[in-house]
Amino acid sequence: MKNMDITENNQNHEENFKIKRSILDNFSKLGHQQESVRLKSANNLILYISDNYEKEKNSNELKYALKRFIRGLGASSFNSKQGYYCTLATLFKLDIDFDIAELLNIVESELHRSAKNSDGENADICTGKILFCGAVIRAKLWSKCSEELKNNILNVLIKSSKERNYLLLLGFSFITELLNEIPNNQLDDLVLNYIEPEVSKPWNEQTLDSLYLLLYLKNKYPLQFNNKFFKKKQLSICIENLPHISDILMAIPRISYIKHPIYDLVLKEIDTKLIHSFFEALDNHLKTPNRNRLMIFIRILTNAFLDLKDKDKKYFIHIPNFFTNNFIIQLLGYFRTLNQKQKDPEYVQLVHHLFDAVVNLMKIEEISFNVKVLLIRKLLFNPGTFVFEKITKSKLIQQIIFTMDSEGIKSLALLYKNIIKGSEKIDSENDSERWVNNDRLYSVHLLIKLLNLPGMKSENQWKVEQLIFLMELAFFRETDSNVGRELADSIKTAFFGALDLRLSKLEEVQFVLSQLVHYLSSKLTPENYENILRMPLTTEIYNLWQKTFNIVVKIEKNKKKTGIKSVFLTLFLHMSLQLFNDVKLAEDSLTELFNCYERTKKEKSDRRNSKKSEESFAVENGDDPLWIEVVTDLFLSLLSHNSHLLRTVINSVYPHLCEYMTPTTIHQVLSVLDPESENPLSKNQDTRDLSDNDSDESKTDDGSGSDSEGESMLDSSLDDETVSDKLKMALHQALFVGGVPSDDESIDLDKLSETEGETLDKALGEVFRQYKPNIGKMKKQSKDQEVLTHFRVRVLDLIEIYLDSVPSMYLTLEIMLPLLKSLEFSIRDHHQKPLNNRLKGLLKKLVNLKKFSNTNDVNDENLVELLKSLLDKGTKNNNLIQDMEQQIADCCVFVIKCSDILINSDDTPKKVKKHLYSNISKVLCEEIHNYFNKRECHIPYILFKTLIRLSWNGNIELARNLLNFLFDENIKQFKKSQVLELLIMFYSNQRFLSQNLDNVQDIMSANENEFCIKLVAFLNSLSEEPDRKDIKDRFICLLFNFLTILKNSSVKININWTDLGNYVREYRSHKSLSTDAKSAFSKLCRSLGISNIVQMKNNITKVSKSVNEIESTETRENGNNKKKGKKDKNKAVKLADDRTEHLLNGLDKVNLNIAEINTLDQDEKKSKLEVKKKHIKNKSLNNHQQNDTTPTQGDTQYTVGPKESIVNKRRLSENTPVPSKKKKKNK
Repeated sequence: MKNMDITENNQNHEENFKIKRSILDNFSKLGHQQESVRLKSANNLILYISDNYEKEKNSNELKYALKRFIRGLGASSFNSKQGYYCTLATLFKLDIDFDIAELLNIVESELHRSAKNSDGENADICTGKILFCGAVIRAKLWSKCSEELKNNILNVLIKSSKERNYLLLLGFSFITELLNEIPNNQLDDLVLNYIEPEVSKPWNEQTLDSLYLLLYLKNKYPLQFNNKFFKKKQLSICIENLPHISDILMAIPRISYIKHPIYDLVLKEIDTKLIHSFFEALDNHLKTPNRNRLMIFIRILTNAFLDLKDKDKKYFIHIPNFFTNNFIIQLLGYFRTLNQKQKDPEYVQLVHHLFDAVVNLMKIEEISFNVKVLLIRKLLFNPGTFVFEKITKSKLIQQIIFTMDSEGIKSLALLYKNIIKGSEKIDSENDSERWVNNDRLYSVHLLIKLLNLPGMKSENQWKVEQLIFLMELAFFRETDSNVGRELADSIKTAFFGALDLRLSKLEEVQFVLSQLVHYLSSKLTPENYENILRMPLTTEIYNLWQKTFNIVVKIEKNKKKTGIKSVFLTLFLHMSLQLFNDVKLAEDSLTELFNCYERTKKEKSDRRNSKKSEESFAVENGDDPLWIEVVTDLFLSLLSHNSHLLRTVINSVYPHLCEYMTPTTIHQVLSVLDPESENPLSKNQDTRDLSDNDSDESKTDDGSGSDSEGESMLDSSLDDETVSDKLKMALHQALFVGGVPSDDESIDLDKLSETEGETLDKALGEVFRQYKPNIGKMKKQSKDQEVLTHFRVRVLDLIEIYLDSVPSMYLTLEIMLPLLKSLEFSIRDHHQKPLNNRLKGLLKKLVNLKKFSNTNDVNDENLVELLKSLLDKGTKNNNLIQDMEQQIADCCVFVIKCSDILINSDDTPKKVKKHLYSNISKVLCEEIHNYFNKRECHIPYILFKTLIRLSWNGNIELARNLLNFLFDENIKQFKKSQVLELLIMFYSNQRFLSQNLDNVQDIMSANENEFCIKLVAFLNSLSEEPDRKDIKDRFICLLFNFLTILKNSSVKININWTDLGNYVREYRSHKSLSTDAKSAFSKLCRSLGISNIVQMKNNITKVSKSVNEIESTETRENGNNKKKGKKDKNKAVKLADDRTEHLLNGLDKVNLNIAEINTLDQDEKKSKLEVKKKHIKNKSLNNHQQNDTTPTQGDTQYTVGPKESIVNKRRLSENTPVPSKKKKKNK
């Protein structure tokens, strides 16, 4: 017994030693470089100390810990200081009665300076003392100290802080925290006696830290540190002392002082009247470049803008003076030194923070536009620069302009105009300096930007004045602005770019253009048109100008300027101005416009007299195109130029022409998108691009393209198809060599022998090596092809505008196939990415259309043909279909929706309605049959998924076919899973079923009866052979889900659900399912009202499987010895028969007679159950004692010795908990 006690004591001692040793290890981890390790170690130490102190009141351990903590405060590494300080400060906050006097003694003993120490070690000791005092203050132990202890703590804190200059900030920060705990009117003499000598020094002895403490005291205790105190100490914050303050603020001992808290405090203590003078004093320190002083100035300036919101509003006028001359020079100079290699993110972030503060302040309504203009002037003029935003990589000036009202923008525009004319003086030392052309042209662009500002949205007359000002400089010779030819050409280019105004109404555009045209007409006369202009007009062009102007005047005199007249008026105004820019373009366009305008007038008058339709006039005119066709051709010609202005003009007038669109005009536009047609740009080789930059396309110098581009694209696509066909033929040949004699058969890899598999691998590998694509060798897109791509993107604007205008159903359907064809072309060529993205967006808009202006010319024949054409794309190229399957499916669904609109429309003839539904339903039924029965059919599966969700009557026929496909032996198993998915969607469409309940039940009844018969047969076959490899868990899961939905559906189905539930449970008793299948089975059982707990039965197939395994094993071991192999095989079969017989006998004995139990009373049930359980238990126990029995997971089978059969003693149901090890052992 003694030995046992000694052993237990030794064990307890070792455990205590281990615990203490693990606790002691936490001290060394307090200096770990990872913060998480430090925090965890601190937490362990504090928990141990607090628990140990509460239980045993062990002061020795506490004293030892305090010594270690205090000693660690003087460590050399920052991480150690931080770890020990945080732990000590937290420890002081615990409910422990600390003796402050004893703590000070520990500080003196553990942290004492010595002459033997180095300067760095002594500095660390002083830091440790400061941190100790800070921990006492932060833990609020100060209030518990006596006067003497407070005196000692302050003495240690002040004395240690003065040992090094960089320690003053640390010490004074703890002093400010101490002062925060003292009320404003209760500053005692003890603290004051220590603090006042430190802050009362003359200016030449003040530092950043002492000045910070002084300003803090002034703000915290205004009664003690009032104006009388400051005057007595000669420390008043007045204009005379601002240079002293600026000297202190700008003289920092090290870079880390840029984040000193004084820079957030100093402006709050300076009167608003002195802020301007204060910044001038600071600016004197920026005469020479210095990054630190510059960043200090930026930080003070940022705080000034942030705090100025609370100041008197009348001092806002001084805001521009805050940006002093030296500051702007140093700001821009330092940005110029930065490049890609040399970056200064801290500086850039500080500057952008300043700019944000400026912009937020400019948003205040009280700040007048004059202040903003003065600030912009200072940034753009001397000492700033016109490229201020480019150098600083910001948008400060633009953001300030956005905050201005209309008056401020007009004032700024006047400033820009004076610069353009050269009358504005440059604020520099050299009075003779003049504005260079680059600055004047930049002012032109800045002036143009003002035209589209939100604040000038309604100032159309002012916009006209600015455009006239630019037009005079660009067009006319007699100007007083000293504008040379080169600058005039640049201004003209900018002027035509400025015509691209963001006006919401077409009438506003016409007003601006009309004012410009009338002004030009007043300046041009038959006598001076050859001399007054910088680029003189010929007589022919001047006559064309006069003719255009006369038509404009006639249209404007008409009271009704809507519809076609509004379109022609806008086009005439624009093209008349183009006579002074691109003469050839304007001349050709105006000739076409004159012809179209005259024809519209004539057709209108003739139609008014004879009341004929537009088509009738087209027939009478013979081969002459309609005016809308000529205008469309003109628009395409204009779009071929890389001009954003022309693109905007066409987009603004085209919506008014949509009602006149005909199939011919639509095909005119669509022909440009056809990749197999001739290059549409080859007809305009002599047409040069305008200099305006199109924001949506890249810049091009020539709008022409090569004739061979379209052909090359066609050839490449044909080559791709040829290669694809060859690859298919080669694959068929390889499969034939590998043992697949025809296309109708498919390969079952499990039935292939090793020799056949190797032959097939070699054949397929050779095919793919031969037709391997040249990845990474794609040619670079030529310039002509790039121009054509962007031209097609611009042409799509017309299609999009038409689709937005409530189009005709017939024309909408006409648009669909060409767009798909163009999309197919853009997918093949990776250079067509912009076109591809635009086409996808346009097709999405098309298929989402719900309203049409009319349904004329749409009948059952063309809808069926269109649907067949769309479905035919799913049989050509499988790889291409994968990229277009969503678009093809959406277009097919759109055709079906159009057919529904026709059927429900009163204007549709009855003959069309009669055949429309049946014909489309017939096509889709054929396609769904091909999809599930033919391997070559590549129709996108997503089509059927989208279609089956619709409320379309044809879905009933599709569902009827799907029920027949479900158990069809000729259909692949993975496609049967898709059949189940579609059926689930159909019977889940409650909206459709509720509207067509009678039709669904009448049509589906016969197929549903056949489905029930096949379902029962299928479940029986599964029960007999549950481990079939072709039946996957996913199919079973979908089948269970389908039956659940079928049971809960509103459609009444003639199924004996009770028998079906028994069949399902029977199959479940033979098969272990996946998690998803189990969940589906449980849901089905709940919907049928039966239990999901099934007693698992022995799997006969596992025995047959074991026979095959024995057979294969014996065969491999005996090699080619056939006689011996045959004997072993017979022996194995006999052994399997014995095991099977023993298995069946065991099941008869083990399984409870459920039917018999159900007929007994409750007491008889319990007694019989106990007897049978006892019998099973005893038998299992005897078997366990005679043989080694090992339970396995899953179905809880017990594997007995080699001489006995494998018997399932007990199958666990799905919800039966797994028995513990102890229970298994007893059994």
